[in-house]
Amino acid sequence: MNKIIALFKSITIFEIVLTTVVAAALGVSFWGWTFIYEIAKPALKVSGLSYLVAGFWIFASVFLSQIVRKPGIALIASIIAAFVESLLTHWGIMSVLWGIVQGLGAEVIFMLFLYKKWNLKVLIMASALSAIFSYTLDFSIYDYKNLSLGFNLIQLISFIGSSVFLAGVLSDIVSKRLLKLGLLDQFLIAKNPN
Repeated sequence: MNKIIALFKSITIFEIVLTTVVAAALGVSFWGWTFIYEIAKPALKVSGLSYLVAGFWIFASVFLSQIVRKPGIALIASIIAAFVESLLTHWGIMSVLWGIVQGLGAEVIFMLFLYKKWNLKVLIMASALSAIFSYTLDFSIYDYKNLSLGFNLIQLISFIGSSVFLAGVLSDIVSKRLLKLGLLDQFLIAKNPN
């Protein structure tokens, strides 16, 4: 635990600025993603698959954590992105609540690995737990208890699958590409790519 606290205390101003700026930009992209979600939702909702396009909203917490690799980044990134999104979408301030829950989901996984393992498997687990946390919030807000167990499972599984690809796998692809371009040389991802 002392190592995690020391790692948290080692967060630099540069890392905070990067996290803030990129998370804010992702908040704007989340607003754009809302249009894709709204277009796809009616066709997918009937079969319980509307969450197939929801996984991208988890991207900020996984992506920025993988770059900075320090405690709290998943939560901070997710909250900032959600706050910016809240200013632009019809969900309003509720977006921040989702941001908190999704950031916590990712943070739990990174903490379990003591912020030392950053391979694709860990990113996928962080994305999946974020989706589970987020779906739990949706379950209570949208009164999903009135839906059948099967329908809830379809929604949850589709959300986990979407998060795995649109947050976990996409974070891995984008960060590795940025690393090859030399844009992440000042961060822990450059010192230990795995």
